This record gives sequence, C-alpha cells and structure tokens, in this order.
Amino acid sequence: ALTGASAVRASGVDFGIAKGLQYAFGVNAATFFKSGGHSLNDTINSELTIIWGGNPAVTRSVDHVELKKARNTGTRLTCIDPVKSETAGFCDEWISIRPGSDGALALAMANEIIASKLFDEAFLERYTNMPFVVDQTSGRILRERDLVETGGEEPLVWCSRADAFKSASSAEEPALVLERSVQLANGVETQVSSVFLLFRNLSQKVTPAEAEKITGVSAEVITSLARRYAEAEPGAIRIGYGVDRWYNADLTARAIATLACLCGHIGVPGGGVSLVSGGRGVPVKGSRFYAPERKLPNFLSMMEADHAVKEGSPYPIKMECISLGNPFNQVKPDRNKVLKEYIGNLEFIAVIDHFMTDTAKWADLVLPAATIFERTDIVVDEYIQLQQQEVESEGEAKSDFDIFQALANAFGIGNYFDKAPEEYIDDMLDTDSPLLQGVDVERLKAEQVIYPWPVREPYVGFADKVFPTQSGRVEIYKEEFLDLGAELPLYREPIEASPENPLFEKFPLVLLSSHSRYRIHSTFANLDLVKTREPEPVVRVHPADARSRGIEEGRLVELFNERGRVKIKCHIDESMREGCVLIREGHWIDQFVEGDPYGLTHDQYSPTTENYAHYDVLVEMKVASQNT
Repeated sequence: ALTGASAVRASGVDFGIAKGLQYAFGVNAATFFKSGGHSLNDTINSELTIIWGGNPAVTRSVDHVELKKARNTGTRLTCIDPVKSETAGFCDEWISIRPGSDGALALAMANEIIASKLFDEAFLERYTNMPFVVDQTSGRILRERDLVETGGEEPLVWCSRADAFKSASSAEEPALVLERSVQLANGVETQVSSVFLLFRNLSQKVTPAEAEKITGVSAEVITSLARRYAEAEPGAIRIGYGVDRWYNADLTARAIATLACLCGHIGVPGGGVSLVSGGRGVPVKGSRFYAPERKLPNFLSMMEADHAVKEGSPYPIKMECISLGNPFNQVKPDRNKVLKEYIGNLEFIAVIDHFMTDTAKWADLVLPAATIFERTDIVVDEYIQLQQQEVESEGEAKSDFDIFQALANAFGIGNYFDKAPEEYIDDMLDTDSPLLQGVDVERLKAEQVIYPWPVREPYVGFADKVFPTQSGRVEIYKEEFLDLGAELPLYREPIEASPENPLFEKFPLVLLSSHSRYRIHSTFANLDLVKTREPEPVVRVHPADARSRGIEEGRLVELFNERGRVKIKCHIDESMREGCVLIREGHWIDQFVEGDPYGLTHDQYSPTTENYAHYDVLVEMKVASQNT
C-alpha cells in the first residue's frame, strides 16, 4: 500500500459458487459464504442433507465426523457426485450426475416442487424478490417512479388485498403469480410479470424428463429427491468445490439457492445452503495493520493480475513477490501458456517458501520462510488460537512478517512496521466487541485457545432473515445481468466439457480432479512420508473407457488435448463415471512421467464470476510409449 504496489485479492479459484451465492444472498464472495452457511454440527437438526459435489470423508475429515453423527441419529444423507467417492459410499443415497450439469438438476427439482405445489409461498412472498414485478419489454424491475413520476425507487408488487400495485414493503398480500398489461407514467403500455412467474416459466423448460437427457439422472430419481427435499423438516444443501470449478458455476449456485428458497429452508436450524460449512468469525480488527494511514494497495482479481502481466492492462506489472502459495504448479490454468506468456513477461520474481517448489524454481530470488513452529501468529475463526514460536528458525529463514518488516526498513517506511508480532496481535484484539473484552496475548498464552461466544450451539446462517442485498431480500432475479441474458438462474452447458461442443468428438473425456487424503493441495507433496502413502500420480478411469481404448491396469497412458499432454499410469476404477477421468491435484511437476495435467486446463472465465474453470476441460486418452 505504501509503495503503490498491487495485491491479488480472493478470486480465481473456488470463487464461482461464492459469487453466485453473493448474487442471491448478498454475502461478499471473499468470505466464501461463511456467515451465510450452517456449521457442520447443525446437520444433526436436518431431516435430509444433500452433499452436492463434495467429498468430506477424504478432504474434510473433521466435517466427516459431524456428518456421521447426524446420520447415526436419523439424518438422511444424499451425495450428488459423478464419482462414487468415499463420501458417496457412506451416504444413504448416491446420485451420479454428468459433470457440469448440476444447474439443470437444480432447475428440474424446482420444476417438480412448483408443479406439485410444495413450495413455501409465505417465505417467497416475504423474504425473496419473487413477488417483484418485471417489465417484459425492458426486463427491468418495476418501481414506483415507473407508474408515478413523483414515485420513489422501491420495487412494486401486486397487492391482492388492495387489487393494486403497492411498494414491496407496504403490500399486505403480495401476489406471486402476475401477468397483465399496465400503462407507465410516460404513457407507454407494457406487459408485466412477477419474478415467480418468470422463474416458473424457466423451470418448465427443464422438467425431470428433460433433465434426465442433460444430467444422466433418471426422471424418477429427480422427482423423488425434489419431493423429499421439499417435504423434509427441514432439508439442507452443502455445496462442495466439485460444483465450483466450472465456467457457469455462479448460475448453478443461484439455481441451488432458489431451490432452497422455494422450500423455505433458509434461516432455520437443520436447513440452509452452505458452501461446505458456515460459522461466525471473531471480530478482530486487522485494518489498522494492513491499511497504514488508511491506504490500501491496488487490489486486482487473479484474472486482472494475469492480464496485467500478459497484456499490460489496466497497467503493466513487471515484478511479482509470491508468498503462501505455489501458483505455477496447479493454481494458474493452462500452465504451458503461463510459462510462455506470464513468466516470460515478468522481469523479476521473488518467492518466499519453505521448499524449492515448482513456483520457486522460476524465481530470480528465493527467500527461505520460517515454518509455523518458528514464528508467532494468531489463528482466528470461530475460535481464537495463539500460534506460539516453539523453536528458533533454521539458517537464514525468517517469518513473512520479518521479511516484509526488513523490506519496509529498506524502503525507509519501517516506522509503520516497528512493533513486535505480539504487539500487533494485541492491537487486533483491542476492539469494542464484548466478545473480545479481556482477551489479549497473555490470556491466550495461558489458555491456548479461546471460544468467546456466550453459548455453544450450532451456527445457523440468516437466522434473523436479514439479507445484505440491495432489496434486503434473497434476489432470484438480477436485472444487472440482463445484457448477459442471466437475469434468472438459467442452465447453460459447460463452456468446454459438453457433448454439444464440436471438440467433444475429438476429446470425449471430461478431466476432473480431487484432493488427496494425504496432503493439502501441493503442500508437502515432496516429503518422503507422503510419497510412501501416494507414491505417484495416477489417472482413474472407468473400465468401459479403458476397454474401448485397449488400456490395461497400471499401463502408462497419455492424456492430451490441444493445449497440453501428460504421461501417467492408469488405474481402472469402477467407482468412476463413464466418460470421465480423474487425477488427484497438487502433485509436483517432476512426479509425472512427462508433461503435467495442469497444462490441459484453459483460462476462460465467465464475465459474472472471477473464477477459472479447472474442471470444465475435455481430453482424450491413449496407450503411451513405455520407453520414456
């Protein structure tokens, strides 16, 4: 901030679902919907919980414990996943879906719920913009000023009791179903419809029968799941990141949010839509530390930063300092393009890390970072935990804080970073919040971990039914997306991984990835202990796909498309869905026989998300030469 440098803000990866839920509920995507979701221990209050595109049995073992507790006390668990994952194996029901078609499934379920009149009319009328009236000519939400020149900006609804248009806040009986002509203040006559009617019309195009053709899930299964979810007391949806890494992930999230609203499963124990899980964050104050003199860096999304490096727009970036990440491994898509166009345009790269990662190998300067055991810090979530330094740093290693403090001194601005870490922690804890009264470093040293909330109970998002959107309601209709044709959460095919794509004839397999049980992303993938558990990367493939290509178990195969290729051993796995292949993400580049799977991904992203579509990828596979 003080030097005029830029910083990359949360975006690029795992951001599509968060953006879609932001559009619906108003919670900033940078929080990854934490405050809008439900804690995992609330699952016990749910009659039916749908785990949609996640595998917590492997990737979130702490969450897995809560899910098992809930199942043992009567909660029914349904897992929606193309692959019969470990989570799908312990759930009551596994629904295998064509990858990337989740939005169609959500709309088909909504269609069944509306057609069967299982929706919660009172919730829709009071807490969503479903009763709002839309001008069919312009697509804009009708407001008081549209009918009366002296009117205000409040949206209008049709009040059944008054038999007239009323502001949304004053109508006692807002109508969900409305279609009629109206004369505007400028004398023009136009047709108007309620948002509910527009959404009902949209969902009618994706009946369970039509969705079966799109998703591969039978109409009977769709109908059954829709009815059971609507009738559950209550039902919950927990979205995993398997649904996220697609071009149209935000539309999928909005469709799932609408599904939950239709059933009134919002703001009630055992219900909700959660992006994995939800919770409360302890209100520490960090702004005084990272915004000296209230100055902030120029924040860019990952896409904007990539464009700035490659294209020089909105301004050129020529030097990059990378800390707490390994982006040149699996994070940035189309790795071959990154090596050629991104790294080649940077004049200087500095990396702060413990290891010589695949990112550090491209650096002009590598600074050794202290480990978590060699530095003091604070961990803040629903709890506050003091991370205490236990040993001195090895060699020249320094904490990230010490490195940037030294840089500040070199720039002549060290006076902004002149405190010790413990002093900054005390400063962060010094707030007006009653939760933090009496909480400081000395108390943390004594107690190690502090739970500051007065009551220990499951967290329920939107329990107060207050939504931080412009209208104060859940917004199903988004007029800001009219120009993109996405004002409603319609279904669109994946940008690449679709049978409708002409490339599908040449590259008929969808490349998926999942997390390893033995590491977090690429962290510690270089350690011998991890390698003994997962000796080498493999590609998992359905027996039918292997058989049609003459591939046998353990054979070296080549996955390829027009962007890249990788040689890797094959594991034939009946739990896979036909037409898909899967590689665990996070392996370092030198662990592959040749090439890498990260070069198979593309860098296209939707204008309504800040998210790369790492799963929206087509490849082909063939037997590889064994002499490499």
